[in-house]
Amino acid sequence: MIPLLLLLFASFLRLPPATIAACSPKACGKLTVAYPFWLEEAGQPQCGSPSFQLRCNATTARALLAHSILGMYQVVEIFAENSSFIVVDHDLPLDDGCPPVRFNISDGLGLSPFFISKKNRELLVLYNCTERQRSTPQGFLRTVCANESFFRLGGEYGTHHDYPGGLLPTACRLSVVPVLGFPGDDEYVGSMKGGFLLEWTVASDNCPRCVASGGQCSYANDGAGFFCNCSGAVYPDECGEFRRST
Repeated sequence: MIPLLLLLFASFLRLPPATIAACSPKACGKLTVAYPFWLEEAGQPQCGSPSFQLRCNATTARALLAHSILGMYQVVEIFAENSSFIVVDHDLPLDDGCPPVRFNISDGLGLSPFFISKKNRELLVLYNCTERQRSTPQGFLRTVCANESFFRLGGEYGTHHDYPGGLLPTACRLSVVPVLGFPGDDEYVGSMKGGFLLEWTVASDNCPRCVASGGQCSYANDGAGFFCNCSGAVYPDECGEFRRST
């Protein structure tokens, strides 16, 4: 009698299907968008954390971070097992490599849970020089741009402050762009087109366990809180009797 009462009680705790949405994998171009990322769709409820919301550009087939500030970050590869992904910032001068007036890679990340991985290297760009450089700064190469600008591939991202004095002229502005490396000896533009690695700190261990139990990874409509959707019933982490969530 008691098991029957428990089953009846659990049935009243099911969330109505309209209050949840399953974040099932979807394609945008060559990218498969899967948990914790999710692809927004017109007329469909939010099914994931806003930070991981992607927008698919139908014309270019690019998956863009929907809530980046000032940025046009295209997600090109996701490594969910390592909590990391590769992005290309389309606000960078990817056509000719000539630095614009505003040239700061970190502006678009805003208050997101993402941070630039130390696995990247530094692309150091000197630009907007207040006086014409009579010679190329030590260790740098001159860009092909009309304005005086220079570049060099540095070390691990975040280490440019360790450079000895004299290497970074004070007459120029410095921008530090994370890159995965140079495809060639002096492939300045190509390195930016290759993108860089971002990491996140939000736990995403629940989803593989949910999928292994036969469920779909889901969120409440407000994007907060993980649920495992098991044929209409909602569980906190995986499908299983007596584990339904309120």
